[in-house]
Parts: sequence; structure tokens; C-alpha cells
Amino acid sequence: MVADPLIGQGPAIVRRLASLYSPVITRSRTAWGAVYHTSNTRATFAAIRAVFGPAVRKVMAQLLERHDPDVVLSVHPLLNHVAYQAIRRSGRPRALMTVITDLVDFHRGWTFSHADLVIAPTEGARKVALRRRVPADRVKLLGLPVDLRFRPPAPGEKQALRRRFGLDQNRFTVLVIGGAAGVGHLASQVRELSLERHPWQLVIVCGRNEKLRKRLYEMEALTPMLILGFVDYMPELMRACDLVVTKAGPGAIAEALATGLPLVITGFLPGQETPNVDFVVESGIGAFAPKESELRDEVRVLAEGGPTWRDMARRAEELAHPYASSDIARECLLLAARYKASGQASR
Repeated sequence: MVADPLIGQGPAIVRRLASLYSPVITRSRTAWGAVYHTSNTRATFAAIRAVFGPAVRKVMAQLLERHDPDVVLSVHPLLNHVAYQAIRRSGRPRALMTVITDLVDFHRGWTFSHADLVIAPTEGARKVALRRRVPADRVKLLGLPVDLRFRPPAPGEKQALRRRFGLDQNRFTVLVIGGAAGVGHLASQVRELSLERHPWQLVIVCGRNEKLRKRLYEMEALTPMLILGFVDYMPELMRACDLVVTKAGPGAIAEALATGLPLVITGFLPGQETPNVDFVVESGIGAFAPKESELRDEVRVLAEGGPTWRDMARRAEELAHPYASSDIARECLLLAARYKASGQASR
């Protein structure tokens, strides 16, 4: 069963504070950076747990009693400690498994040495977990879980998908995304990539931002564009494209890697996303272009489809963990079987 003890079932004040995340990162990324770094100290994080931990632990205890799981799998940095406390008071052994959903560096709440297993998305993240004293035998590098539909295109599939979407099947294709909310400076980025005649074509996903989609439709462009709103077929769109332009969100980066696509990163959320830029650039899977003019220049180089683009695509496939979701599920089931057997033996 899936539960959200913070927003879904948590006390009113916890739900209110947790729900502020999206508005804060949308309106002031600087403010979020300050919140992130302030909370990411040993003393402050201990204070947060002391203030909000008991109420969230009570919700966790109710969930454990109602569903009696063999494994608690945490995908939130604020839940690991309280989950462990709730498990210890639940009356029987249960496993605690943590899946880190930030890419390289992350909040100290993610690394809890008493967890039975901590899943790291990258080698850099694994090293951070070890540095924070998680035992080496409790950390596994399995990748960031993404939908299993994200994969490299089969021979001929890229051209077939382009025909399906009404795109030129032989033109270098750039996917520009801003998440489900269509955040970032997508309008100015698209303008820079489309107002003049270029050898590429654009696929822009505006998410739920209808205002942005209307604005792009009204834009005078000389470069072909396919403008979309919220879609549930992102894996197919990625397989139809040659390059992804996005901010440094871990999910988008992992999905691009699983598809074998190079990236151009245009921005990042201060805090947990800051190291993602270095990861992309230093791993040789993409470039960083925070200014629109730099973005145009990077796309121009990659759109040639030469050695630079081919090397980035090759590195992306090498670093990908396309089956991370299945691998993580397998580890969870193994833990569940172990603890179920342990519980039956003790009866």
C-alpha cells in the first residue's frame, strides 16, 4: 500500500508546511535554497524531527497496525527516522528500505544508518551515503527508478514515432520540457530556438501551464514546432527526439539517460539540484546553458549530429539504469521475504 504521512494523512500543520514546497520553488528558488541549506545541518534537522516527529510517527504507527507490512519503503528524507521509530514500537520486526530520489548530493535526512537497505541512484550518491556513515553492505547502487517504458528506440522506431507525431522524420529533434507545471523560462528558450530559421525542429511540453501553451501558439516562428500540454506519453516523445532541454531535475535526467539522450541543462533548483549540473557536464552526457544565447549555441553544435552528440549519447546509455524500478522492487521483495520468515520463526 502507498501512503503519504506528510501531506496525505499527517497533522494539519505538517500537511500545510509540506504543501508549501511547490509554491516556494515556483515563486522563489532562492528562498527554497535558503530553507534547504538551513535544514540540512545536524542540529536543525534534529530540531525538525523533535517538533514534527511525534505527530508523523503516530500516523506511521496507525498505518503499520492497519496494514502490517514486512517492509517500509521510504522515498522522502523526512520519513526515515520516524519510520524506524514507529517500526521499533510496532511489536514485530520489519525492514526499513530507503530509495534516494535525489541524483548526486542530497539532504542528510536521506542517509539513515539503521535502514536495512539504502538505494543510491549514482556512484556519487553512493559515496555520499558512505561518507555519512551508512554501512557499505547496506548501500546498493541501482539507479533512480523511472517508468520502464523509458528505453532507447528500436531500429526504425524514432522515424516511425516522428511520423506519428507529425514531425519531419529526418530532422534533428529537440525536446524542451519544464515538468508537469511547465515551469522555468520555456517561452524565452523556445523563442531563442525558433524565431530564426534553424536546421532542427522543436517539441515543447508545457505541462499544465495553459497560459504558456497559448503564448507559444501565438509566437511567430521560422523553425518547426510541436507544442503540447500535459502528456502521458513522454517515453514515446523522448524516443522520437535527439536531445532534451530541461532544468536539472533528477527525474528528467534519469529518463533521458534511460532513453540514451544527451541533455542541455538550463537551470537548477538551489540545494539538491545544484550538483546535478556538474554530474551532467562532468559525466559527458550534456552541457549547461543558463543563458538563452548559450542554449542556442549548444543546440547548434549538437544538432550537427557529429562526434560531440554521438559521444554524449553513448555516455548516456553507459550511465543509464533503465531497469532500476525492477531491480529496486526485487530488493524490496527479498527484504520482505526475509522479515516475513523471521517473524514466522519467532512465533
